[in-house]
Amino acid sequence: MSTKPQKHPFRDALYRFLTRPGALIGALVLSAAALFFYSRAAFGFIRTESASLKNDFSLRLFFYVGLLLVAFLGGLLADRLLHGGAWLRHVLGPPPEQDPGQPDVTAFTRHPAHFYVAVLLFMVAGWFVYDRLNGGFHAYYSSTGKYMTLLRSKDENDRLAAIEKLASIKRPEVAALLERRLNEGTEREKMMAAWAVGQSEFAAEGIVDALHRLLDAPKDPLRHTAMLTLARILPHPTVDLLKRIEGELRRNLGEGKAPPRRLLFAAAFLRSPEYLPLFLDLLALEDPDTTVISIYALVWMAGTTPEQNRRVLGALSRNLQGSERVRCMNTVALLFKADELSEETLMALRREFEAKASDYDCKPEVFALHPENPKRDTINITRINIQGFTYAAHGPERYRERILRVLARVRDDAMIPWLQRMSKNEQLPEYIRDLCRQTAEAKPVRRQELNW
Repeated sequence: MSTKPQKHPFRDALYRFLTRPGALIGALVLSAAALFFYSRAAFGFIRTESASLKNDFSLRLFFYVGLLLVAFLGGLLADRLLHGGAWLRHVLGPPPEQDPGQPDVTAFTRHPAHFYVAVLLFMVAGWFVYDRLNGGFHAYYSSTGKYMTLLRSKDENDRLAAIEKLASIKRPEVAALLERRLNEGTEREKMMAAWAVGQSEFAAEGIVDALHRLLDAPKDPLRHTAMLTLARILPHPTVDLLKRIEGELRRNLGEGKAPPRRLLFAAAFLRSPEYLPLFLDLLALEDPDTTVISIYALVWMAGTTPEQNRRVLGALSRNLQGSERVRCMNTVALLFKADELSEETLMALRREFEAKASDYDCKPEVFALHPENPKRDTINITRINIQGFTYAAHGPERYRERILRVLARVRDDAMIPWLQRMSKNEQLPEYIRDLCRQTAEAKPVRRQELNW
């Protein structure tokens, strides 16, 4: 006794509709046209008006749903033309008649693979067609569009995040947006834009002009950030910028206050020998941050005369009497001046090495230049490259090890007895004695990077 087939009115009506070639072509054309007009409106809104990433996601999701529908109808048409509607017949058509008692094997042949291949091909082709018709929207959105949306957000933090990301996209239209923020944005927007273009070295003409206008900003943090950025991106700083930075630092020095870090680094990055007297005066301030940054600036300074260089060497020698932190940074500076150190300074370093008070750790000097996040845009001033020589201080080191780096770079035969004596000094840690032994036994090659 055979089972009476069940009736499914909706499925049967849909099957009859989709098996008509004219109806299927019409549905495909209408859905493709509707998706085109929707994509023009939705993508145009995202480009020019959207201020929410959630709205962007919803509008793009609806587009992909529509694209799936178009691809599905395209797959049905291909199935109809090439295979006589095999997939549709297996899925929506009435079940084939079977003899009673025979097993149902249609479950294994119900989904011919050609249909899914056709749908996938229509999806890919449709994506490229609609993308081209909308001016390469998808690539635009991934690289720039989502940040443009955030830039229109009512949430200031969203706008700040967008400014930071856009600054790394060096395009004329982005330069115009950043220039507008530098001129007309909120205080935080101006600060973020000024920092971001410096961090990415985006030196468009309009941006540089806007930064110069910020040098007259009434608030110190914004003014100092603009100075730092100009010092970073200008290959040839103006005389006005040099004088403004020096004036700000002299004002802090006259008040006996530690200058802001960004202002100190602005002066350091310019590498101007005109700042030599200034940084020598800053060494006298009782502020460790100011002192170590000043040491960094003095060593990195370009174009110093022999007389100016002697003054730098004199300051570095006097710093051997400073605090532990100052002496640690001082050894990094002495390493880069090793070829110019006097015998008196080398003797002082050997005495420092032998002193019991020299048994302590030196930590890397790391400073953050980000206007708000102390963990962003950091600079390690004990990991620097000057004149082709690299000093890579990745983590804490013993002060004695730093001294030995300097002595190893200038080692001569007269130093061998002292190194041999230190290699047998039981008061020193074993690995320090071993370094002394290595240095005494074979003269190190003056290679680009000195690593033990």
